[in-house]
Amino acid sequence: MRNKKYKLQKLEKNRFSLFTDNLEYCIVCGMPSQEINEVFPGRNRQNSMKYGMCIPLCSRCHKKYHIDRDMQLYYMQIGKEIFLSNYSEQEWDNSFRYIKTRFYS
Repeated sequence: MRNKKYKLQKLEKNRFSLFTDNLEYCIVCGMPSQEINEVFPGRNRQNSMKYGMCIPLCSRCHKKYHIDRDMQLYYMQIGKEIFLSNYSEQEWDNSFRYIKTRFYS
């Protein structure tokens, strides 16, 4: 297994969330969280970590999140609203341009 690059390690270690102040409890059910999941996956994962688009999830809700497309789209929509209340529309376009055309009309 290859070592993660320093930049990615630093982002993962310093993850924060604009959704909640408490990363210790699942945002869905309130149980203790075991995972911190990035709301925008794939090529936008690092931008999700950089801009606080992460949510704490327990293992049960984490599994459900990856299966339930409606749940993913819900948190993506909320994430966009939270992002735009903290950053500019231009920064959204620059950081998450692939999400904009793929998930939102």
